[in-house]
Amino acid sequence: MDILVRWHRMRGEPTLWLPGIDHAGLSTQVQVRRRLAKQGIRLEALPREEILAHIERWREEHEARIRAQLKAPGFSIDWARWRYTMDPASVRATKQVFVRLYEEGLIYRGERIVNWDPVLRTAVSDLEVVHREEDAELIYVRYEWADGKPGGIVVATVRPETIFGDVAVAVHPDDERHRDAVGRSVRVPLTDRTVPVIADVGVDPAFGNGALKVTPRHDLLDYEISRRHPELPVPPTILDADARLTGDWVPELYRGMDRKKGREASANALREAGLVERVERTRHSVGHSERSDAVIEPLLSTQWFVRTPALAPPVVAAVRSGEIRIHPARWELTFFRWMEGLQDWCISRQVTWGHLIPVYYCDACHAETAAMERPAHCPKCRSVRLTADPDVLDTWFTSWLWPFASLGWPEETADLRGYYPTSVLVTGRDIMFFWVARMMMAGYHFLGARPFSDVYFTGMLRDERGQKMSKHLGNSPDPLDVVRERGADAVRFALVFPNPVDQDGPFGGPTLDGARNFLTKLWNVVRFTLGHLPEEMESPRRVPALPPGAALEHRWILSRWARTARELDEALAAFEFTKAATLLYQFVWHDLADRYVEVAKEALQGQRGETEARTAREVLLFVLERTLRQLHPMVPHVTEELWHALPHEGEVLTIAPWPRPSEASEDAEAELTMGIVLESIRALRNLKAEQKLPGTEAPSAWVRPSGAESRAVLEAQRPTILRIARVANLTFLAPETAVPPALAASVTPFAEFFVPQPAEAAAAEAEALVREREKLAGLLEKTRARLADAGFLARAPAEVVRETEAKARELAERIGRLDEHLRRPGPSEAMI
Repeated sequence: MDILVRWHRMRGEPTLWLPGIDHAGLSTQVQVRRRLAKQGIRLEALPREEILAHIERWREEHEARIRAQLKAPGFSIDWARWRYTMDPASVRATKQVFVRLYEEGLIYRGERIVNWDPVLRTAVSDLEVVHREEDAELIYVRYEWADGKPGGIVVATVRPETIFGDVAVAVHPDDERHRDAVGRSVRVPLTDRTVPVIADVGVDPAFGNGALKVTPRHDLLDYEISRRHPELPVPPTILDADARLTGDWVPELYRGMDRKKGREASANALREAGLVERVERTRHSVGHSERSDAVIEPLLSTQWFVRTPALAPPVVAAVRSGEIRIHPARWELTFFRWMEGLQDWCISRQVTWGHLIPVYYCDACHAETAAMERPAHCPKCRSVRLTADPDVLDTWFTSWLWPFASLGWPEETADLRGYYPTSVLVTGRDIMFFWVARMMMAGYHFLGARPFSDVYFTGMLRDERGQKMSKHLGNSPDPLDVVRERGADAVRFALVFPNPVDQDGPFGGPTLDGARNFLTKLWNVVRFTLGHLPEEMESPRRVPALPPGAALEHRWILSRWARTARELDEALAAFEFTKAATLLYQFVWHDLADRYVEVAKEALQGQRGETEARTAREVLLFVLERTLRQLHPMVPHVTEELWHALPHEGEVLTIAPWPRPSEASEDAEAELTMGIVLESIRALRNLKAEQKLPGTEAPSAWVRPSGAESRAVLEAQRPTILRIARVANLTFLAPETAVPPALAASVTPFAEFFVPQPAEAAAAEAEALVREREKLAGLLEKTRARLADAGFLARAPAEVVRETEAKARELAERIGRLDEHLRRPGPSEAMI
């Protein structure tokens, strides 16, 4: 996000990155609960006011730390606009949204199966449930016929403790095994109640024995089946808020037992009663609370809900039409699948910390009223005896308003007019549905406009074991510690390079080491440059005008910078952050430091005359100053420092103009020519290393160009090649000239290079040439097979066919040159 903010600001666009925090209702209360437990204090035993006081102290401590964590990496945030989802403006916005949705019939209070966390004693959303595969006993229990006749119907269950809440046994209407059982009654094991056998299409005949115990208060499918059969009784609750067995339907022996103990006791009792037909080991998915790790209890409970399916259509349409763009685009399918299966959103929580639900109940007539403020009396019967709803709202109910509430809504503020709709949201894909989709719904419903034009989903950082880094798991380092140890810019660059930002990847020592090494390289390039600039050197306002006959390396580096600048802008516009970082890394480390500085060193030192020295210095300063600007969004601290060390215009780099690629021209000829030079240097260096020649030794070398153009380039750039490759001379061989014996060879697309070969290296070199020939022969075979494919020739564009033909010719030529080398006599043969 900071890269985008700094980039757009340098481009001269009005830019706002608005900071803030949410109150994290449930998770904050969990943390405060744990802190109090360590002190021997049970949070639930405290009065509400005292709980809120503890939570407020926690907030003050952690808000200060969060601010410090945001400042340490140097995020370019507008601190004057800091917002908090429990500040007075947010409270007002939250109430207004609730009341409006209530009046529109889009918020309702109803009895539904919810995910109940018995440790935190609150409902949690589907998105806050983590499912894990666990082993369990699948017990086959015989429900005996109520009329006393032999036999019964066998039901398979992993939860025998919920038998006490059964209201029926259900079978599929097409299941021939149980057709005659429908309409009969069975006795609920361990109780004196009888229930009917019913037919329902919701039953899976393949599970167990094809018969399902129907426990409406503790299973979603059972609840849906019971709703389709209104003749069934409404059972009482058999598990309380702590997930302990309770109620009149539970035999007194089991009351007060938790689920685990109740499961063991009821299973043993069933065995003793002779009602267990068999037991199988099975694995099934078990939901756990993301906050407490408690096993979720499906519980029929009265809660508040938002009819989110009614809010979804404009969101789906916006993403499909491109009005809102998702990056990377591969996440669109996941987004659409989730939106198509939307369920109503449970927004009430049975905790202390959060926005109070603005609903009041009349003690006299039981009417409910949603209002911004507590009514003076009941609008229906005028009674003054009103009771406020005891629950609070899900934190996300406030967070989904962030794009406009943070800008002052419901007031018509200048910020709201100026910055809504916003431009971009950068976030983790793990809250795609918690937050992102809901913000879209809120934006269209309350303001009639998209909340942002682009959403970028990052990958997730992972530790050495491949686990997602998170505060919850305790495997995420504190940013303050990492910045203190490694430096802010090293941390920033390590987050975007080399691991793709949009994919999950490791973060740790090696990545940070690489970032530090890159920054050191950049620092050294600037230090080298400063050592070669005269004191009177001015800031480069425009690209240097190269004199006639200017050295190839100047044209080349300016072209490489222009190409990199263009591709960098394209990458940032496409939210390809790692590609952008890679472009700058490659340019600084390889093009600028390893190649241009080395090649232009003589000119920079004045060894080619004053005119050439001035040109080299102007080119180097232009390219380096512009590159520092381009690197600034990624590594703002070191670039600011280095930029001020160089001749420059302006007070701070943060608001310096973003470089335009058109300032310099791309020169394909210069890049192609320099490519030949660099490849020649690489080939000669590799040959020397392969022959184990000392780096300080400058042997003679020979070259046989593949054509007249290659020969012209190599002859013109011979001084550069000799100096950088450290060879004493370079003798050109005509195509028909025999290669002198006892030479090691390197074959490139445009020339063959030779250096003296010690006798002991001949065999190894021959083996390497054979391996290279085999590799090229394989490529040539595949290329020719492609050209022989009539389907390829018919479908492929003409340009692609021509490129493939050219590739085949080049491979054949390279194989021919290798064959010639392999036919040459080795050192021993040459001596005979």
